[in-house]
Amino acid sequence: MPYGFLLLAVASLGTIGVLHKVADHKQCRPEAINLFIFLGAAIAMNTVSIARSGIGALLHISMVAWVTAIVCGFIASIATLAFQHGVKYGKISTSWLIINLSMALPTVLSIVVYREVITLRRTIGLLLAVVTLIILWRERVYEEARRVASASSVTQPEGC
Repeated sequence: MPYGFLLLAVASLGTIGVLHKVADHKQCRPEAINLFIFLGAAIAMNTVSIARSGIGALLHISMVAWVTAIVCGFIASIATLAFQHGVKYGKISTSWLIINLSMALPTVLSIVVYREVITLRRTIGLLLAVVTLIILWRERVYEEARRVASASSVTQPEGC
């Protein structure tokens, strides 16, 4: 079943991308898109949880888990909203860097609070994620320097 969840996650991420493009094309407000996505996710997760474990299981979830879920959901929501606004003004790589950084807190909490075991495979995955973020950050710094250099060469008259 883990691969089923992986496929569902990939399909969900693709659906979110399609929803963003359609909503942007129809000039919807990013806040409305964000509310739709996160409210829909909350309803879907609760429906699946109740269907699998019953309503009583939701009542026995620890307060730490509820607070963690709410805080991480809020951070992911803010990152998604920043992504939606940022993608209009800059390259998608910059906005994607912000959205990926929103996963740092849930990852750290999963390791520290829930004592998640970090296997070699997970360690390599986390390291690759960090390398990806560094590459995206370096690309952004390079693009910014190139933009500033090209802007300064355009504003100065020749011979100066």
